[in-house]
Amino acid sequence: MRRLVCLALVIAALCAVFAGCAKKSVQKAEKPRFAVLGKSVHPYWAEVEVGTKAAAKDLGVDVTFFVPQKEDSNAQVSRLETFISSKVTGIAFAASDPSSVKRVIGEADERGIPCVALDTDAPDTKRIGYIGTDNYTAGKIAGETLGKILNGKGKVAISTGSLSASNSRERMQGFKDVMTKEYPAVIIVTLPADKEDSSVAQSTAESALQAQPDITAFYGVYAINGPACAKAVQSANRVGKVHVVCFDTTPDHMKFIKSGLIDATIGQRPYMMGYKSVQFLNLVKKNGADKALAEMKFSKDKKLDTGVDVVTKATLEEYRAKLKESGIPVSGW
Repeated sequence: MRRLVCLALVIAALCAVFAGCAKKSVQKAEKPRFAVLGKSVHPYWAEVEVGTKAAAKDLGVDVTFFVPQKEDSNAQVSRLETFISSKVTGIAFAASDPSSVKRVIGEADERGIPCVALDTDAPDTKRIGYIGTDNYTAGKIAGETLGKILNGKGKVAISTGSLSASNSRERMQGFKDVMTKEYPAVIIVTLPADKEDSSVAQSTAESALQAQPDITAFYGVYAINGPACAKAVQSANRVGKVHVVCFDTTPDHMKFIKSGLIDATIGQRPYMMGYKSVQFLNLVKKNGADKALAEMKFSKDKKLDTGVDVVTKATLEEYRAKLKESGIPVSGW
C-alpha cells in the first residue's frame, strides 16, 4: 500500500510539472507576433523599424520587420504570403503598388489576420485602416513652399520613386493642384520613376538638367529624391539657381539643408508610423477593430494622420529639439 501511495504521489508530481511546462509553452505561443512590411532598404524605413521595435518593447509583443532591397511588388507579395503562412497575429504593410497586394491582403482577412496600411494607403484592399501622412495635404504644403521660393514662376521637374503608389500620386496631385490654382505661371514636368534607386534618381535628374536647362526647381516626392536631385544640381554647378523641395528628414536631407542644396523638406513622422502601427494591431487583438479605431481616434474614413513638419535651414535646430522632446532618436546630423 505504501508503495502505491508513493507511486501515486510521484505521478501526481510529474503531472503537475508537465502541466506547468505546457502552460508556459501555451503562454509563450500566445505572445502576439506582428509583421511589418516596408518598401525598400533606406534610412526612412530604418526609422520606421526603430518605431516598431520601440512599440514591441513597450507592449511586450514580437515584431518582424522586412523590406525588399529596392521597390519590388512581387517580393512584397511573396513576403506577405510568408507572413500569412506563419500565422502572424497582424500585419502592417506599405504597398509599392496597392493593386498588387489586394489578393493577398484579402487572404489574410479571410484567415482572421488583421491588416493595417502604413505610409501608403491601399483603400481597395481589406485593410482595416491607414496610418501615415495625409499625402494629398502634404503635397499641397510642398507646393505652397516651393511656389513661394520661386516667386510664382519657373519650371519644376517632379522626381519620384513610383508613379503608381498612392502616396506618390497623392503628393503629386496635391502639389499640382496648388500650383495650378496659386502659381499658374509655373511649368511642371514629371520625370520617369526611379523605383527608389538613388543612383537612377540622380542620373535621371542630371539628364533632365542637361535636356531642359530652363528647369529652376525639383520636387522630390520620395525620401531618395531630394538628396539625389541635390547631388544632380551640385554636379551641374547650378547651386542657388535650381531649388529643391522634397520629402523626409534623413541625415542626408539634413546635411543638404545645412549646406543650402535643399531649400526645404516636408518631414514625415516614420518613427510614429511604425510605433502606432504595432500599437494599433495590438489593440485590435485585444479589443477588436472598431474599439481600436475609436481608441486611437482614426477619422471616419479610417485614417490616422501622423502629420508633417516643414524643415528649412532656419528651423532645423528647432525641429531637432522637437524630436528629442518627443523621445525620437536623432543621429547622423
